[in-house]
Amino acid sequence: MKKTGDIQNKFLNHGKEALKIGHALELEEGKRYQSEHASLLLKRWWMMENLADQENASGETIQVHEEVWGVIPSSSCKLDPLFTRKENSVEAAKALKSLRTIVKCRSNVAKNSNGGKILLENGQEQGGVNDSALATKRFELTGTLIQRTSAELEQRLLNTFSEIYSEGGTYDFSSVLAGKRPGRLNWIMLREVAEALMSFDSGRSLLKRYVALVVSIKFPELYTRDEDNNDTESMEEKSAEEDIDGTRSKLSSLFHRVCEVCTEEFKLIAHVFSPSLPEHLQESTASNNKPKSVVNWRASFPESFALQVTRGLIKRLISDPKNGMQAHINGLLESIDRKGDFDSGAKKLDTFVVVHEKAAGLFHLLKEAAQKMWGIHDAAASKNLISANGFSDSSDGQLFNVQSTSALIQFLTTQEMALSNSQRQGYLNLELRLLHHHCCATLDRSGGKLLGPIRTKEDSIRNSVVPGGLADYRAPIMPLDQDSIRKKGFAALLNGLLKQSTLRQPLIHATDSLARARLMFGSGSGGGGNVNSTARVVSTIFSQMCNFYGLSYLYPIVDSLGAMLATTAPNTPPSLPFDESLPPHDLGVDGNFWIIIERIHSAAKSFDRELWAENRTGSVRVWEILVQTRSQTSLTLGKERRIRFFQELEERGESAILRALDALSAHIHWVLVIGGEASSRGTNSGNRRDGPYAVPTGSILDSTNSPAVKALTYCLRSQFVHVQAALTPQSLSAFWTALSRRVYDILVARLLQYYKVSTVGAVVLSRDVEALRSVCMLAGNDHLHWDTLRELLTLYMTPPDSLKTMLVGADGDANSGKGMFGRVGKDQSIVFMSRRIDYRYRTNQGLKKSQWAKELLDELGVNDPTDGRVNIANYAAENITLT
Repeated sequence: MKKTGDIQNKFLNHGKEALKIGHALELEEGKRYQSEHASLLLKRWWMMENLADQENASGETIQVHEEVWGVIPSSSCKLDPLFTRKENSVEAAKALKSLRTIVKCRSNVAKNSNGGKILLENGQEQGGVNDSALATKRFELTGTLIQRTSAELEQRLLNTFSEIYSEGGTYDFSSVLAGKRPGRLNWIMLREVAEALMSFDSGRSLLKRYVALVVSIKFPELYTRDEDNNDTESMEEKSAEEDIDGTRSKLSSLFHRVCEVCTEEFKLIAHVFSPSLPEHLQESTASNNKPKSVVNWRASFPESFALQVTRGLIKRLISDPKNGMQAHINGLLESIDRKGDFDSGAKKLDTFVVVHEKAAGLFHLLKEAAQKMWGIHDAAASKNLISANGFSDSSDGQLFNVQSTSALIQFLTTQEMALSNSQRQGYLNLELRLLHHHCCATLDRSGGKLLGPIRTKEDSIRNSVVPGGLADYRAPIMPLDQDSIRKKGFAALLNGLLKQSTLRQPLIHATDSLARARLMFGSGSGGGGNVNSTARVVSTIFSQMCNFYGLSYLYPIVDSLGAMLATTAPNTPPSLPFDESLPPHDLGVDGNFWIIIERIHSAAKSFDRELWAENRTGSVRVWEILVQTRSQTSLTLGKERRIRFFQELEERGESAILRALDALSAHIHWVLVIGGEASSRGTNSGNRRDGPYAVPTGSILDSTNSPAVKALTYCLRSQFVHVQAALTPQSLSAFWTALSRRVYDILVARLLQYYKVSTVGAVVLSRDVEALRSVCMLAGNDHLHWDTLRELLTLYMTPPDSLKTMLVGADGDANSGKGMFGRVGKDQSIVFMSRRIDYRYRTNQGLKKSQWAKELLDELGVNDPTDGRVNIANYAAENITLT
């Protein structure tokens, strides 16, 4: 064991010594290589210096162009064969780069030297001023020759690169020898020439030449611009006259070609401009039996050069201000604008969407091509694989390729956003303008007359351009002319502005706008796009539609309805009874009024269902899109705008319905009071001043109800059919209850102020009240006032000697809470009882209270409220209580 340990220690010590020796040898080898490289560089400098001296002394200019380009045979050239033979291009380019570096460094150092004097090897200064000037001149002549040679060699290499690429052929990257087969692009030669060109200006000329070759060869007809202005104008006019669909088809083919070309060029860039070949080509190179000079899988390209070339190509194809895709798209849109009509605007809108869809598909395919550019399909997996295999040169290159792929995809994303944003701004303004135009045109075609724009509170609040470049266009509010609506009448409204097709058409335009906006800005839920922009645009469209459908369309119609009603009854009494074989009187409210109310209500529900569509999954409407964007601000603003739209419509609708209630009340009074009193004249009624219910005792009743009540109930039942169809059950109940109270108040107010009721008249009155109660109870639940009135009517049918028991009960105590005093109240009972025809009688001194009335009030110990002024409002329906 001890010997084994000694052997192991010796092995470790010898290993350490060997490692030190290896490092020392490696260092010395590096110094030797540097020395040889410096020596070779110095020889080449002397050679160029000698040629420059000969040229200066002889006065004969060296034909650098002819020698470098091979016009002069190599045996007759003055320049070194390194610069004249094509097979030495890479080495010649590197040598010239080093020589140019010397020239550049010497020019910078000369300013800081000892007065321009040159130091010799022993440290002594060379001569005087004349020697220094001569040395400087020789250096300048040598530098000039080097620059001339470099320029010609660079041009020769660029020309060679162009010739090889222009020959074309199939891109075959299956092996390093595949490019030399017939019909294939010789990408190996391209790679060698490109490596040589990297020594000139860091490959900038190479990048420009390659991009120009791709553009001029792959897209000759689309990327050639005529410099003649006249020809350009004629081409634009011709383009404007072309069919829009054909132009869009051409644009679609352009996107397709760009995708195909870029997919191929990405692979070519990865094989030509990358510092190392893909792994499968490296393996084939290493296992190839041919000499290593066939191909070198390592090249002197910077790691980021392939990415620079790719980005330069994409920017040239897409963002070039004259001939890029963006310029052609703008030219197409401008050619549509020159037509100037709204049909062209609609086609332009469709073109925006087509361009956006094609661009989205193009960039999606380009990103996929970028991922496959270096044979990388999963960046994360590649990183893990590289980490697992260590950090060899090959793995370092692969890691950089992964990073380059990520950077390229990010660059493509920025280009896509730049292209999309430039189109989105124009799209949004055009979308909102055309939506407003189409909606207004729908009203115009339906016979509506629009007023000029009006100002609203929102007009003073103008949002500035938000991040993303989306301008805030606000459509003007142009309401319908209410005077025109009133003149045309209800029937014209139903057959024009409120036709189902007219109501539906703006919603169709709005849903189309939402669909296009979703395509342009993304869905917001895994569908890409800027969700904030999506939410903002959708909210803008919804707000504009709320303004149009409300302020411009429905609100003026609803406001006009009230003014179209006959709220004032005719001056002449109605001719009673009405002929029931004829249509009933509308009581001031045309049946079409209620049809219009119902249609507006349906239109509002359709507006909410078709645009907002809350909780309707899959509807792709405003609510769903805003929920998907997760923009709580936009969703809250949308809800508030929706609520405000319906609140304003409801308030205006209530005002119109209240006007209808007023019209009905005025005509009910006209039929029931004026008509009833007029029809009672000439009958067997008593004094005309006592009203239709002062029927003398012993009179024969001709009919069940009075003509006025019979006509009124007939008209109200007909009106109820229209109201029931127009209002919701809740609204119907509220409206009919209000109407019931109005009928009650009209009858009771007239009764308590002017009518007297006889015993026979009480029977007629009771029948009339029952008929009115029946029609008033068609809807609603609060009809307590009619029950109270039915009980009060018994006061007119009861003999005077029985009134005390009826009023206070059998006990005869007015404060017992029994009888009619307890149920309807003392004052109300006495006031209604005072309308008995025998309660007062006329004398020369005026009306006097009957003896029985005085005795009854004395026995009850109550005052008579009718002795003074009676406030009829206290006995209105809303004040009735029954215990």
